[in-house]
Amino acid sequence: MNGKTTLPLKSVQNTVIPPQKGWAGLVKAGQYIRLTDPRGRQCGDFWAFNADDLDEHLSAMHTRVWVNKLCPVPGESFHSNHRRPILQMIADTCGVHDLLTAACDEHRYRLYGLQQEHRSCAGNLREVMSPYFGMSRFYVPQPFNVFANVPIGEDGSVLNGPAPSKPGDYIVLKAWIDVIVAISACPQEFNPITGWYPTELLVDIMEPETVDA
Repeated sequence: MNGKTTLPLKSVQNTVIPPQKGWAGLVKAGQYIRLTDPRGRQCGDFWAFNADDLDEHLSAMHTRVWVNKLCPVPGESFHSNHRRPILQMIADTCGVHDLLTAACDEHRYRLYGLQQEHRSCAGNLREVMSPYFGMSRFYVPQPFNVFANVPIGEDGSVLNGPAPSKPGDYIVLKAWIDVIVAISACPQEFNPITGWYPTELLVDIMEPETVDA
């Protein structure tokens, strides 16, 4: 029979994000992005911007309204501030993520008493997105905190729990539109959200393998 059979995804680009650093790259509509925690207990701050209009981005608050829960599960989509789907969750081996907590920034580390410079997720975002925005300072949207454990107490309190990801845990997202994705391997070492010791993350941009049948 003529036609094509879809096979498992193949990686067309892979990157190691060093501990405490960031990465950004283009994911085209129909492509997939896989984010893997190779050592376990490392969270990553994740952003996505419409490649044709950087004012449109993955929006935590619009996503929560659309899925009527704190975070999408496989089969559900993240939505943008223009209220349309931007990325779909395809696979998730961890199952614990956060759409509530702000990205760590220089002000956060000042509150810890640090006077010297310290890398931050907000700083990493500005750094890796500067080639696209053309400037070093811009509004930092609420990130999708992958593998971050932020439990909600019965009294409504928001806590920072131990990072739950095991070595090799991953998520896979499918792009509905062309997006610039930015990821920060969170530098936070003053609470358990990265297991107290920041490590690297792995990024794969993937496409379906096809063969003539």
